[in-house]
Amino acid sequence: MTPSDDGRNPLSPYYPSEVPSVRGHGRRWFAVLVALLLLGTTFLALVLPLLAFLPP
Repeated sequence: MTPSDDGRNPLSPYYPSEVPSVRGHGRRWFAVLVALLLLGTTFLALVLPLLAFLPP
């Protein structure tokens, strides 16, 4: 039996039985990413103007 006969795709990093499961739902991950994006932009909006006034 050759490796291609067992139904596994050699180009796939995971076989169907080995797909890792990610905890949580898609909405939760989306909410976390949006919250990080908002916090990051708020931080940059507050810090970058302060850094602009520092002496060189």
